[in-house]
Amino acid sequence: MQEVASQAKEKVQEQTQNMRAQAQEKARTQLETRSTQVGEQAGSIAEALRSTGRQLDGEANSAGAKAAHAAADQVERLGGYLRDGSADRFLDDVESFARRKPWAAAGIGAAAGFLASRFLKASSENRYDTSQRSRADSNWPVTRGLYDEPLYQEAGAYPLSEPVAGGDPLFPAGSRPGEEGL
Repeated sequence: MQEVASQAKEKVQEQTQNMRAQAQEKARTQLETRSTQVGEQAGSIAEALRSTGRQLDGEANSAGAKAAHAAADQVERLGGYLRDGSADRFLDDVESFARRKPWAAAGIGAAAGFLASRFLKASSENRYDTSQRSRADSNWPVTRGLYDEPLYQEAGAYPLSEPVAGGDPLFPAGSRPGEEGL
C-alpha cells in the first residue's frame, strides 16, 4: 500500500514538473514573440521621430530637431534590444536591475500593481453591470412576471395599469403568473 502511494506521489511530481516546464517554455516563447513585435514597432516609431526631426530641421528649429533625433536614437536602441533579445536575457536584466536598485524595483512593482488593480476594478464594474443586466433579462419573464413590479414598469414593456381588453400577447388570458390556469 505504501509503495503504491509512493509511486503515485512520484508520478504526480513528475507530471507537475512537466507541466511547469511546458508553461515556462510557453511563457518564454510568448515573451520572445511579443518583444520582437514591440521591437519592430519601436523601429517604426524611431523612423517617425527621425522624419519629424528632418521636418524641424527644415523649419530652422534646431533644438526640436536635435531632441527628435535623440529620442529616435533611444527608441531605436530599445527596439533593437527588444527585437534581438531572448527571454532569458530579459529576465536576467530584470533580476540584475532589482538587485542593484531594490527600492526602484519595488516602486515599479507597486505602481504596476496599482494600475492593474484600477484597470481590473474598472473592467469588473463594467462586466458586473453587463452580467446583471443579462441575468435580469434572461430571468425576466420567470422572476419578474407581475405587472406592478418596478422592474417591469422601468423596462417600459407595459403601462403601470393592467393591459386593456384585447389581451396580452406575451401571456394569453389565464396564463399570466399569479392567475388561475397555470
